[in-house]
Amino acid sequence: MEQPEGMGPIRFRLVHLKRATVLAVVVILIVSWYISSQPEKSPIAKTFFDTGKMEQNVADVGIHERGKAKKRMMGLRADGANFTIDGKPVRLLSGAMHYFRVVPEYWRDRMLKMKAAGLNTLETYVPWNLHEPEKYTYNFEGILDLGRYLDIAHEVGLWVILRPGPYICAEWEFGGIPGWLAYVKEHVRTTRPMFIDPVEVWFGRLLAEVVPRQYTNGGPIIAVQIENEYGGFSNSTEYMERLKKILESRGIVELLFTSDGKGALISGGIPGVLKTVNFQNNASDKLQKLKEIQPDRPMMVMEYWTGWFDHWGEDHHLYRLENFERTLIDILDAGASVNFYMFHGGTNFGFMNGANTRYKSGGRTLPTITSYDYDAPISETGDLTPKYFKIREILKQHTPPGVVPEKLPEPPTTVGKFDYGRTAVTKALPLDKVIPLLDKVARLFVMPNRPIPSGKFSGLGYGYLLYTTTVDNKPERLAVKGTIRDRALVMVNDIFVGEMDEDTNEITIDPDHSLITGDAPFTLKILVENQGRVNYGNGLKDQIKGIIGDVFINSEEKKVPEFKIYTLDMSEDFLNKLTAHSEWTSGKEMDQVKTPAFYRATFTVEGRPKDTFVHMKKGNWEKGVVIVNHNNLGRYWNVGPQETLYLPAPFLKEGENEIIVFEERTAAPEVLFCDKPSLGETVYFRE
Repeated sequence: MEQPEGMGPIRFRLVHLKRATVLAVVVILIVSWYISSQPEKSPIAKTFFDTGKMEQNVADVGIHERGKAKKRMMGLRADGANFTIDGKPVRLLSGAMHYFRVVPEYWRDRMLKMKAAGLNTLETYVPWNLHEPEKYTYNFEGILDLGRYLDIAHEVGLWVILRPGPYICAEWEFGGIPGWLAYVKEHVRTTRPMFIDPVEVWFGRLLAEVVPRQYTNGGPIIAVQIENEYGGFSNSTEYMERLKKILESRGIVELLFTSDGKGALISGGIPGVLKTVNFQNNASDKLQKLKEIQPDRPMMVMEYWTGWFDHWGEDHHLYRLENFERTLIDILDAGASVNFYMFHGGTNFGFMNGANTRYKSGGRTLPTITSYDYDAPISETGDLTPKYFKIREILKQHTPPGVVPEKLPEPPTTVGKFDYGRTAVTKALPLDKVIPLLDKVARLFVMPNRPIPSGKFSGLGYGYLLYTTTVDNKPERLAVKGTIRDRALVMVNDIFVGEMDEDTNEITIDPDHSLITGDAPFTLKILVENQGRVNYGNGLKDQIKGIIGDVFINSEEKKVPEFKIYTLDMSEDFLNKLTAHSEWTSGKEMDQVKTPAFYRATFTVEGRPKDTFVHMKKGNWEKGVVIVNHNNLGRYWNVGPQETLYLPAPFLKEGENEIIVFEERTAAPEVLFCDKPSLGETVYFRE
């Protein structure tokens, strides 16, 4: 039809207006559909902490800014005989490495070594007690930068199995539960509000790091564990179901699972949730039990123990290579997936070692040593062991074609260790001069049968508590009607007069002690060490540390009414005050310093720092803690087995470095370094 005169331009504008309107509607519909199709933001983003401000979801920002994340439709599934990812069968070949036991500078190196051994997965626990050292105070920096750790695993090409607890065992202080929760006692690992409410808040903060890094969100996390070996502690389905609900309600969509020993698979499990098993030997028997309980799901050994840990006063444990090899072949030939616990053990830096209760010795606490070498395939210091190369060989031979690459990459070259010689102690500071620097806990009546002040006093946190008081009569006998947790040094007028522990709660003091002079009042100091909270079993229910009971002096009628109590936890704030303190002695005056005391030395590093070891045994030190450039290397003790402390190069700097030793009993004039570890006399485990 011919267009009427004068209408052309108007119609042209109307046509284009209609087209623009239609286009706008289409755009709106597409945007609306896209928004509605996205997963709901985790409730974590709405959680407010004690600052009254909403914490930014840094994990979410980071992963999207990198532009590497891609949505995936399907993650790890455990239906039928095989695991699948994106619908394709997979065999999980995993290794455990805990980021909090390895300096961040070495994370990538260790992961590349795992990849070169034929592994495709990394497993790690999450230590609640380090990330939330005080209630509502969180730390995700440095060695605790979980987000960075997961991102490096992604870059290296490893999937991740995450085990967030809240309880993790791991031979770790209180099984990863914060010391400030020790007061809950028998309610630990239950749904009682005093325990589960802090768990829920903690998971709120933690999952902000985790949710965006799940496999279906483009990240490396393919599976998340609910609790840890709960069947060895209780059988409360209510508690386990509650944790499952917390995880899922906050955005966890990947495969959930539980892990237990053979005898606790049912009591520690949840209906419908994948069960996995932990063991070191007799693989066929344990896997058969798992298959009987779970016939239509793939088998997974969540912890194949590659070695074992050590307690102070024991030998260093090894797991014989031929036994390790035989069990691994049995696992793989059965078609099971496996996680090597540990593949790289690392170190219990600071005061974070756990402990066990030895019921055969009257319930005595056995603290774990500082090294967590574990006789693992990669040693504490990153060296490749014969076990590492045996794994590389067996994985190729006993898995179907394509599971392990035909040509594996060569592992990174291990950095050499260096002997920095010896350095003289140049300064000393006795404990009594340190008291003004310490934080006072409170003035507490030490009475076990009365309510603990505020109802929530958890005793000693980490490290030491110093109890001080004055008495009118010269002490001749000291007794605790209760328990010492875990070990105490007793001083009268700053003179050491004896030790007490869980087995010894009474000491007799020589009334004619030549060094205790002067008139009344006499000062009484008791330095109590938390040697590490129990990390496994029913001992978890009673982990308040310090003097648990009344203290009597000379007779049962003379009870010490009160103490001033100070914390000595070697915190960063304390160390800053300590190094700046003006009362350090030097020269011949150091000979007059009585232990317990702090000792100071410096040494020079020329060029790029290298890993080294501090040899406390050979140096004739007795018991205490070593701190280098404000990094707490952990405890030493001449009862063994461990004789050296690992000092990683990232703790050092080119030029002058400072070393501080807190010695409880017998100091030495110098500090010795060496280039090889010494973990003591060895014994083969499970033989």
